[in-house]
Amino acid sequence: MAASDGDPSPLQPAPGRGQYDRRQPREVRLLEQRSRLLSATALAIARGDEAAELTIASVVKLAGVSRNTFYEYFDDLPHARAAAEQRAEQRLVVRLRAAEEQTRTPVERWRALSLAWFRWMGAAPADALLCLERVRPGLSRAGRALEAAFARSLETLRASGIRAQDPEGARVMALAATGEVMARRLVVEWANAAANPGRLERERERMERTLADVAVRLLR
Repeated sequence: MAASDGDPSPLQPAPGRGQYDRRQPREVRLLEQRSRLLSATALAIARGDEAAELTIASVVKLAGVSRNTFYEYFDDLPHARAAAEQRAEQRLVVRLRAAEEQTRTPVERWRALSLAWFRWMGAAPADALLCLERVRPGLSRAGRALEAAFARSLETLRASGIRAQDPEGARVMALAATGEVMARRLVVEWANAAANPGRLERERERMERTLADVAVRLLR
């Protein structure tokens, strides 16, 4: 699970007390600590700690920080979890926006969005698993972000005078739901490192192509 574009890699032990790079500005060190706690929260949930009663102790152990440090940033575990979910969604939106900006034609855009969707999950599977969780009927946080990206692509087409599907229509939601289903099948294995990395990579590439092909059939 390689990290890229600033996404968290599998958590590494934090520097011990007094071992942080003192050349870094204090603000940078504080942001780094908060980021580690968010990654640790997502990773603990992905590992199934929540089912066995997720605790602050398990989160700070993964993050390599003290319990007092946790309370400097968060009131409690629900607060940390909400912040981790928000960060995961924001990072996905950034990836999808970047994919949109690098393309010109509709088909290029839909393929780029499909690639960005699965690459985000491979780079940060614990975050992805958290962001894919449904708390009510309908799409997850991640699914809503994907739906919005495909809807924007259609709005751009309509604004340029090209005939396109209704960006608010059921087809866009169906496409996002398809992306969710495919992603869940893959990201659980990624998060748990339960399968051969080479096989997961091939499966991800197959799903990228499949989602892009579904987008072309539904939206063009």
